[in-house]
Amino acid sequence: MIEPLYILHGALGSAHQFDALQEALTVPSAVLTFVGHGNVADTCDDWSVELFSKQLEEELQSRDSSTPVSIFGYSMGGYVAMDCALRRPDLIARIVTLGTKFDWSVEGAMREIQMLDPDMIQSKVPAFGADLARRHGAHRWRIVLAKTADLMTHLGAQPTLSPERCSSLTIPVRYGIGDRDQMVSVEETIPYYRSSPGAELHVLPNTRHPIERVSLAELVRHIETFL
Repeated sequence: MIEPLYILHGALGSAHQFDALQEALTVPSAVLTFVGHGNVADTCDDWSVELFSKQLEEELQSRDSSTPVSIFGYSMGGYVAMDCALRRPDLIARIVTLGTKFDWSVEGAMREIQMLDPDMIQSKVPAFGADLARRHGAHRWRIVLAKTADLMTHLGAQPTLSPERCSSLTIPVRYGIGDRDQMVSVEETIPYYRSSPGAELHVLPNTRHPIERVSLAELVRHIETFL
């Protein structure tokens, strides 16, 4: 039996963003939707990397097979996958990331949080607001924004990952970053790549942060050539 590739979405994300990717992949895949996102019920007052990492661990432990799986983590999903792999390397065979911000600080979190104001989104980027409502529900998308902001505040003050912690990784990781990503730079990703034993760094050409704007063919190559 071929083990499925697990896909983890980013902050504010949901499973439907990966419909096209799943159709294009030549390997079986499954999207894990984090609690409180999409159509998955919320189970906790406060969101955190630890909460989502434990959810991933429980999902992988519940599988019929004991064979470790491969993971593609987009943005925050890559961060969650790395935390889980550091705690439970027996569950994960390898990780491919894209657009994951590893270098968190109080100042960096504040910059990200400024873009999570729902009134500003509705006023300046209403199409994005409508998409958030479609992803999470008209009655929930503002809650998702607020709880994501709290998660980022906590992450900025107490980052879960560091180059030092990543130096103890025991599984292969391919760090993916778009050369035009406006949220995450190649420069801030390099210390994590260099500290991770046997890791690869893959810079995707002409690629910005939003998953919807990433070349599907380029993304499939990025993932499948590492599996």
